[in-house]
Amino acid sequence: MTGATVWLACGVLREELTRLRRDGRIAGELVFLDSLLHMNPPLLESTLNDELLRRRAGGDRLVLVYGDCCAGMLDLARNFGAGRVKAINCAQLLLGRERYRELMREEAFLVLPEWAERWEEVMASALGPDPAAARALLTEHRAVLVYLDTGLVPVPARQMEAFSAYSGLPWRVEVIGLETALAGLLEAEARGGEQA
Repeated sequence: MTGATVWLACGVLREELTRLRRDGRIAGELVFLDSLLHMNPPLLESTLNDELLRRRAGGDRLVLVYGDCCAGMLDLARNFGAGRVKAINCAQLLLGRERYRELMREEAFLVLPEWAERWEEVMASALGPDPAAARALLTEHRAVLVYLDTGLVPVPARQMEAFSAYSGLPWRVEVIGLETALAGLLEAEARGGEQA
């Protein structure tokens, strides 16, 4: 093993992990996969498997920066001796468990910066091309759009207004720092292959 850490992460966290590395708070190589792979969990799983196979051959220390995004995520971490963040998704990694639970009780639809820019693509992929059907599903299960502002990019107000109009849900901004995510990342790196 080279001792170098490879952070294999969802592209939805590109800005956040890049900032943490630039600031010297994490070290190693950042590898990002397209966040839309979440819309096809079997494809996400096979892509992660291929990337982990390739990286394991290089002797790198591997950390999966993914939640429960595909059925085999825990097996991938175990089989490759990779550390993995203890979060069900990227929003929970950023917010922490308690705040995430509070927002879920509010029936919030959480929007991360990268997905705010791609909301139309995400929604079409997840809910299909019919805006009326999408709106019905969203308003049945969610009460508000909450944009998670990590302060690294300007709040995309135009995109959030459009998403609000499309979904029929009001929107608001929740300002968050990177400390909670950093703690989760460092814990996953230290834990290594001790996945339970």
